[in-house]
Amino acid sequence: MPTDDELLDLLGQALAPGDRAPAPDRVAAFRAAVAQQGVAAPPTAPIAKVRRLPWLAGVAAAAAAAVAFLAGANLVGSGDTAPTAGTVEFEAALRAPGGDSTADVVGIKTGIGRIVRLNSDDLPILPKGEYYEVWFVGPGDTPAKPNRISAGTFHPDDDGRSEVELTAAVEPAKYPELVVTAEPGDGNPAPNGAEVLRTRLQVKP
Repeated sequence: MPTDDELLDLLGQALAPGDRAPAPDRVAAFRAAVAQQGVAAPPTAPIAKVRRLPWLAGVAAAAAAAVAFLAGANLVGSGDTAPTAGTVEFEAALRAPGGDSTADVVGIKTGIGRIVRLNSDDLPILPKGEYYEVWFVGPGDTPAKPNRISAGTFHPDDDGRSEVELTAAVEPAKYPELVVTAEPGDGNPAPNGAEVLRTRLQVKP
């Protein structure tokens, strides 16, 4: 037959976790039930107060980790599903020289540079190996003497949609035009493709 201390320990593990000992009448009821069923309680060392169940600590730790993960995901997400920490610096519409294709662009200033989000539904899908490239263009830019910084490259998806997020270490105030070119994919990093979209940026102070 288990002792009162052993029964207290078993009751403490069965009840909600806490530092409060169970009431004496519950101890008596538990002792009577054990005696009636003839169940031998496992030997335990006497303790001064009820211990918290170890598995509850594991559950709490896992829950805390899940909350931290979800919070982190919301801070750094992309596209329309999660905000990017930073300040919107410009918004503009890019247009083709002939006015056929368009794109919307948003520039966000962050601690690592500028996030450029570009969306378009009507850029043609290029032949295999070719790609579109986004450029910040400064004053005096010419093919012979380019003055531009690349923000990255992209392809439209199979349905012709372009929803891209690029990062560039650039000051738009010094490179106030945004240009998209169709590059041949020849391994040459210099701008040598046809210009397909262009806009002049109005940078917010």
